Amino acid sequence: MSEHSLIFIVYTMFKRQNTNIKDRRASILDAALRTFVQRGYSETKVAEIASEAGVAEGTLYNYFPSKEDLLLALFDEKWGRIIHDIKKKIIRVDNPNDQLKAIFSTVVKLFKKNRHIAELFMIDIKQSSIFLNNYTINRIVEFIDIIEEILKEGKRKGIYRKDLDTRVAKMVIFGAAQGILLSWVLSESKAIRNQTFKFSLFRAARTLKEIFKSGLVGETS
Repeated sequence: MSEHSLIFIVYTMFKRQNTNIKDRRASILDAALRTFVQRGYSETKVAEIASEAGVAEGTLYNYFPSKEDLLLALFDEKWGRIIHDIKKKIIRVDNPNDQLKAIFSTVVKLFKKNRHIAELFMIDIKQSSIFLNNYTINRIVEFIDIIEEILKEGKRKGIYRKDLDTRVAKMVIFGAAQGILLSWVLSESKAIRNQTFKFSLFRAARTLKEIFKSGLVGETS
């Protein structure tokens, strides 16, 4: 066997092993997401996640040392995907209003595709102090800072009011978006008997954009 053939075989084996590791890690994270949503973070046991993922509990610990590490990795990965998709979309448009629209639509589409992610963000993560003192909080900061950069660009272009406080405005937008997502999660609660939360998520995102657009734009714009 030639040296070239041996190197190719070793490379192929390494690549296959690396792919299997990534696939198993992704499978464990997906199982954790489902289990956290169904049982709540505090009530979930690592053994239950392992069972849902179809792996031994010891195998799970090879990938994630603790349940807390699982939660942090899940949070970091999902927020990372949102930010990645947002950056890809907003770089294609110049108008700040269209960039804000791209942010809202990206988040809405992701949560419509996987409601479990919305439920985890709005319930378990929000109520847990775990992520507040960890590196994953930087994902939220990065997301909010993207909003502020758009607002600043709008001011520079004369689209938004010159006296707009972008630090406050970005938090208002983020908070309003959180409220809409929480309402959407609550919309299927059997305990709620009125129509308070009965609205389309896409319509809510469009309305939110229009509300802030009218408040951001100056009188001469």
